[in-house]
Amino acid sequence: MGAATRFVQNPGNNAICYYRYSSDAQRDVSIVQQQDAAHEYAMAHGYHIIKEYDDPAYSGTRDDRPAFQLMLYEVEKLRPAYLILWKTDRLSRDRIDAVIAKKRLRECGVKIVYVAESIPEDDEATQILLESMYEAMAASFIVSHRKNVVRGLTYNAENALYNGIRMLGYVGKPGQKYEIDDSTAPAVRRIFQEYTEGVPMQRICDSLNESGLKTVNGKIFTVNSLRNILLNRAYIGEYKYGSVLIKDGMPRLISDETFHAARARLEANRRGGKGAVKKLHPEIAIEDYWLTGKTYCGLCGGTLQGMSGTSKAGKLYYYYSCKNNRKHICTLKSQRKELMEKIVLYVLDDLTHDPTLRLLIAEKCYAYHQSQNNDSGAYEASIKAQLKDVEGKLANLLKAIEAGIFNDTTAERMKVLESQKSMLSDALLAEQNRRKYDLKLSDIVKFLDGFIGDANDPDTRRRLLEFFVDKIYVYPDKLVLTFHYTDDRRELPFAEMERLIDSRQRILSILNGQNDPANVPAGMIDSLTENGEENPDFFP
Repeated sequence: MGAATRFVQNPGNNAICYYRYSSDAQRDVSIVQQQDAAHEYAMAHGYHIIKEYDDPAYSGTRDDRPAFQLMLYEVEKLRPAYLILWKTDRLSRDRIDAVIAKKRLRECGVKIVYVAESIPEDDEATQILLESMYEAMAASFIVSHRKNVVRGLTYNAENALYNGIRMLGYVGKPGQKYEIDDSTAPAVRRIFQEYTEGVPMQRICDSLNESGLKTVNGKIFTVNSLRNILLNRAYIGEYKYGSVLIKDGMPRLISDETFHAARARLEANRRGGKGAVKKLHPEIAIEDYWLTGKTYCGLCGGTLQGMSGTSKAGKLYYYYSCKNNRKHICTLKSQRKELMEKIVLYVLDDLTHDPTLRLLIAEKCYAYHQSQNNDSGAYEASIKAQLKDVEGKLANLLKAIEAGIFNDTTAERMKVLESQKSMLSDALLAEQNRRKYDLKLSDIVKFLDGFIGDANDPDTRRRLLEFFVDKIYVYPDKLVLTFHYTDDRRELPFAEMERLIDSRQRILSILNGQNDPANVPAGMIDSLTENGEENPDFFP
């Protein structure tokens, strides 16, 4: 085995710092305290700090810490002589990760120094030994800590105490049992009541979101989040954590009858969904309402959602329906899914095979790129000016600290300024790289050419719709499409477009030798009517 590569430290006295603590509740040295100590250490040793990294509330056993990974990526570019750490366990509590990180730092010429641990800098053998001991102690602490945490969680569960799991309708505090949250418990009862009364899940979500309510994670309600609530047995008093189950461990919000009624409806809907439709109508291919999210009512501005219905003869029909029409506050009738999708597919197909339009989009994008790069460096100069101002404020703050003026306000101000400095430095580097990149018109054209493909393919269709189309407005007699990259606003009357598309497909079938309409590919000229007329049994 060859000798280990000799460590060659980077010249100068530039240093970087890395700070970390494990959780918001941890009794550990805070980021600000670690930062203060690192600055004092740097001043005492004549080091010049050029960048600082911090990972608040990240465990040292994880190697996916954002600032940690950024630091390991940037050391090759920054080439500092030193990395200042509070203690060995700030870098990592995992011995393997610590070895890998130190190898990376060593290869980049960075020497690690510690503020709160006495490790000789001039005796490499002793330094290695002490570092290994400290790392072993940190690893041992993690194992012991994990056992203590598990023991504590188990104790909490066995006594039906709060274990960090948040639920709508309840409030939990460490070491205490769950209590009913008077501000959100009515929402839970409302969800169960409306669902058992037959209100669709999406309509319940819309109602909750419009009233400004949020989930326990601060997000809008979705069908999935609603389903999780309806299946949560905590609302009938059951406390469950892991394998621990306590029947009356939670304050009850819902009666058993209401809970089981909601559960029964969920099960019925699950068995009566697309799978049941396919069993009843195996000849019909159920496809997604792929225009959802792009379609808006031209009368009221509300979104359109997919729905279906069955005629008296048992034939299925699919529609896009304005959500406000279903609330009886909009007059737009449901529009036929097949026709709407056929028209949009026709437009997408034209987009992919129209080189003139692609060139027009490319020229607009290129003109925008040039306008951003022909600003004579004004934006770059603006970032530099802001960066200089922040650096000046930091310098003044450091002078005040040197004069003995240090308190919570100066510490917080320094943290804010350091954050601003870091963001401005990143913005400056990004702008300088952008200005160096020589984008050509042909590059954009080639990129757009990559969208050419079969618009009937679901993945291609989804990419085209997302990339080109901004919004689709639906009116009683037409669609209006707007686009991201052009001012084009296409008005597409239903009746005219249906005849146009039908005629086009018939011509193509004749040119392809498919004179018999039965030979026309399925879905190309599907009739959207029953026996030449709209289905009177269901069509609104």
